[in-house]
Amino acid sequence: MTDTSSAIEAILRARYAAMSGTERALMALQMFETAQRIVLSSLPEGMGEQERKRELCRRFYGEVLARRAYG
Repeated sequence: MTDTSSAIEAILRARYAAMSGTERALMALQMFETAQRIVLSSLPEGMGEQERKRELCRRFYGEVLARRAYG
């Protein structure tokens, strides 16, 4: 399902195609960092640093990887 018109999709495709690989990679990195900040801001304030890292890992990659990486 999409709520974006085909005209806007074409504009976006053309804009992304005009970007260099570096520009696209930077945009992806910025989007990932924003997603991390959103998740971290949703965690309880009293969590320790290790707990925060584990929960961030769990939310992005799932319980199995979080358990392996952080116990």
